[in-house]
Amino acid sequence: MFLATLLPVAHAKAIPDVRCSVEDYPVRAVVAWQFPETLSHVQVVVLRDPAGEQEARFDLLHGATLISLRYRGKELLFGHTAGASVAMFATRRGEEAELKGLTPYWSAFNPDQGGSSMGVPATTAGVACHGQSSLRAIAMMIDRGVNNSFQKDPLLGVWQGKISDNFPPGYSSSYTIETNASWVEHSGGGPKYYLKLEQSVVHIRPGSDGTFEWFLTGAAPWEFDYEARFPENCLEKTPCSSANTPALAIGRYEDEERHTGVATVVPTGAWNTDRAFLRDNAEYVVLLYGAVWAAPRHTYASVLSRALPGVRGFHFSWYVCAGPWDQAQDFARSLPPEKATETSPPVTELAHVPPDHDAVRVSCQTTEFRMQPNQPEHAIVLKDPAGEQVALFDTTQGGALVSLKYRGVEHIWGYNGGGLLQMAFHNRRDAGPWVGDYNPTQAGDGSAMSPLTGIACEGTKSATFVTMMLDFNHNNGFYEKPLIAVWGGRINDMVPLSYASPYTLEVRAQWVPNPAGEPKYYLKLDERFTHIADENIGRFTYDFAAYIPWEFSVRAVDPANCPCDSSQTSHMAGGWYQEEGRKTGLAVAMPSSNFAGGKVDGTFNSDYMWRNRNFHLNAVESLDGISSKALVWYVMPGPWSNAVSFARSLR
Repeated sequence: MFLATLLPVAHAKAIPDVRCSVEDYPVRAVVAWQFPETLSHVQVVVLRDPAGEQEARFDLLHGATLISLRYRGKELLFGHTAGASVAMFATRRGEEAELKGLTPYWSAFNPDQGGSSMGVPATTAGVACHGQSSLRAIAMMIDRGVNNSFQKDPLLGVWQGKISDNFPPGYSSSYTIETNASWVEHSGGGPKYYLKLEQSVVHIRPGSDGTFEWFLTGAAPWEFDYEARFPENCLEKTPCSSANTPALAIGRYEDEERHTGVATVVPTGAWNTDRAFLRDNAEYVVLLYGAVWAAPRHTYASVLSRALPGVRGFHFSWYVCAGPWDQAQDFARSLPPEKATETSPPVTELAHVPPDHDAVRVSCQTTEFRMQPNQPEHAIVLKDPAGEQVALFDTTQGGALVSLKYRGVEHIWGYNGGGLLQMAFHNRRDAGPWVGDYNPTQAGDGSAMSPLTGIACEGTKSATFVTMMLDFNHNNGFYEKPLIAVWGGRINDMVPLSYASPYTLEVRAQWVPNPAGEPKYYLKLDERFTHIADENIGRFTYDFAAYIPWEFSVRAVDPANCPCDSSQTSHMAGGWYQEEGRKTGLAVAMPSSNFAGGKVDGTFNSDYMWRNRNFHLNAVESLDGISSKALVWYVMPGPWSNAVSFARSLR
């Protein structure tokens, strides 16, 4: 027997406890509008107010929307579909004869948080809780209008790694939504607290989709027959402005005295809009068809107009107020005026797009790829025009390149999400006695996958896809606001936990001619990282990672003396080959202009445990606040002499 000597240990940061109280919540709802299949339950996060009077439930299957609010045990929301959520409409009036006499919503672009697009729901990527007092969640909105607006660059919806194959298919969007829910004290009496929703919508692409009508909706039980709104005159034909109406309030009640029910209260100052109004009936089929019979729920909305430019976010807050209407109305009156944000961008309309421009044409050729341990996954197929190369992008693993065969020879190590050919980045963090690594990664963390939310293909020539990235290192970098990963509407429960990150990655993969002619084409990857949270993280090492089979054992790099200032070299390139002559192998390259004013580098590793070789293009730069970073790199099989010649031509 012996006694261990206890040595003093430096205090390390503790990983924040962001676990949520979750349960399976019974529902009876169709999977999508006009689908016969029904949902019997969804997983929800449960919050309880500090007084123990209210329970709020947020649906992880549908964009973390508020599905249920119970006050003293009584349900005040519809409780089977979104009870409070955000929808955006950019209405379009085309020249087609088919649109004459129809409502503007018939052909509207409709990013939506709480609905679904032909069975594809708004994907919740991550969620975090502080006990049962607050929640934070991020999701990608879907286009509920199934591209009836004929978007220029539409994205087919992807759900749990599978591309929508209905007709018409479901569609994703390029809009993320962050929801922060918490309880705020209410001084007017019962209830003692109201539920506050602070939300942020980020457009992750450059350019504008025009001016949106933003619907902040509530849905009450069918028996809540009595309406209430404030101010009474803020209607669609007589809209109000942020300047003259500090807040909007609208609700539904079970009794004529409007004592039992729920209202939403929306401060308008942040919107800085001259078009804000209340809509008593905001049911989706009413907007499209004028179908006043609608459905067995009462849906109402505060509607505010505002544009959202590309790679920008818009922050706003609103309240869900249980209990008597007079108290909710007094609460709306008493809210201090919000500080106006910058002037809303000018009102614009969606450009007219010919009706034959339909994303049904951007369907993809798919196949199956088997990860270890013999796990079947979906992948899309790209083939170069010369018929020499076949590339597979795994739609289950965040769209990472899992296979590239050139003349029948495999050039990618594609057996685990920690390999492949993909983008990642690293933020080195000192966490007490060890150095951490915050590591958002395209494919995921090897056990949980980064959700790919939308994809579009031009046959086998090119593909564009959007991914919400997981942290490969399970938060060993001690990111201070971690989000537990969500997949398929269910929160991660493995050990260690998997974590989402507030980053999206959009990739466009296409073939470009190789002037040297062997091979005839190289694969070009245009990529855009977007940070969707308004926070500062600091400097990241961008990691362009290429994992290559073990039998490729000869290195090649150009320039050989880096790290280099980007002003000193036009490019960075490197890879692995099977023989000293470097005829058979794979290289990757990027122009130094990706990181103007910074340094670029190339590093090698032989992973003896996993039996792969890998090469990494590296550079360091910050990506703070809501911002994007555009990058390009190239995947080049065949002779190193041709690859390096191509790399040296990059600018």
